[in-house]
Amino acid sequence: MPMSSDNDTRPPQIGGRQSLLIFACFAAAYFFSYGLRSVNAALAPFITQDLSLSKSQLGWLSSAFFVSLAAMQAPLGVWLDRYGARRVEACLLAVAALGSFVMVWAGSFAVTSAGRILIGAGVAASLMAPFSYFRRCYPVERQAQLGLWLLVAGTGGAVFFTSPAAALAGHFGWRSVHLLSGLSLAVVAVLLWRVVPDHDVSVLGSGRPGAAQVSLWGLLRHPEILRVMPLSAIGQGGIIALQTLWAGPWMTDVLGMSPAGSASMLLVMMLVMTLGYVVMGFASPPLQRRFGLLNVALAGYLCCFAVIFLLAFAGGPLAALLWLAMAAGVAPIMLMQPYLSTQFPREAAGRLVTLYNMFVFVGAFVIQWGIGVVVDGLTQAGLGRGAAFAVTFAGLGVLQMASLGWFVRGRRAD
Repeated sequence: MPMSSDNDTRPPQIGGRQSLLIFACFAAAYFFSYGLRSVNAALAPFITQDLSLSKSQLGWLSSAFFVSLAAMQAPLGVWLDRYGARRVEACLLAVAALGSFVMVWAGSFAVTSAGRILIGAGVAASLMAPFSYFRRCYPVERQAQLGLWLLVAGTGGAVFFTSPAAALAGHFGWRSVHLLSGLSLAVVAVLLWRVVPDHDVSVLGSGRPGAAQVSLWGLLRHPEILRVMPLSAIGQGGIIALQTLWAGPWMTDVLGMSPAGSASMLLVMMLVMTLGYVVMGFASPPLQRRFGLLNVALAGYLCCFAVIFLLAFAGGPLAALLWLAMAAGVAPIMLMQPYLSTQFPREAAGRLVTLYNMFVFVGAFVIQWGIGVVVDGLTQAGLGRGAAFAVTFAGLGVLQMASLGWFVRGRRAD
């Protein structure tokens, strides 16, 4: 059974103009966070050529972002519950700006990896800080909708960091993308510090006695968390691993696209994903009332997992349509986190959302790096590049379906 939620505690009243400013600051931060997470899918040809990277090294370079991001989640949850979203996110964005500047001057694989690690650590709060803020400061019926609109801003960043970023890299070099990002992140950090009020901290001070002492270990042992752990790590983590890196190399190696053609396809995928978030932003309240957040999220998972498995056997126009179908299916999946947050006390929101995020990004790191290792290994064993990707994607699809089965079976057992 879920821990007691806190629907009896009224959130603070925040005016419309103030809400818009708060949301704009959080959205700007997530714009760059999401964009920098996925930028290597577009910059991969430039970085690979410049630094002479293998597929395994490219996989590590992208997944290093997720290593540091995942490692930050446990302390991040405590910081959010103790100091509030404004202080934590503004300080961490300064670290992300530093990481971007390291990337600008990096001349080796090791230094570039260090830059990616700093960026990952610095943007670790870019989704979790606003999610915990929304959980504490807005009514339950608005939280999922605010989260989805935040994701619209994030996919806007992903759109910018596809074809536009590739075009910028083509004219000025891939380091120019990180120079622009570092300067922008520094500006957003200052805005967050100055604009966002500490309403979430005041809520923590007025919560029910004992609720804030819900331990991380207590959350980890909770049946709801144990059920969702494989689904978040293998399921959502696997989707992120593909969208933020391997979609690009798959299109060039399997479909024979040029780097520009691959970047254009990634741009279309991000636009479809953005449209999906916009639609869900409007549709989530009636869908929540009619079907419940959980059922809508599970439908999105099923769609994406089926697409990943089918990609192992598809080629040509059908493959392009499958990638677009997966992009459209991501929006419902994001309702899992708002659903999960309503099952636990508001005072534990920071630890809960960061714990979930840790599962996702640990999974993304392992799967993203693992795909590179498996594809390289199968290629060395004599398979063609297309066949190696097919075997790898089919295996991932099977594991994701198993994680969905584990979650559904666990809930039925209860």
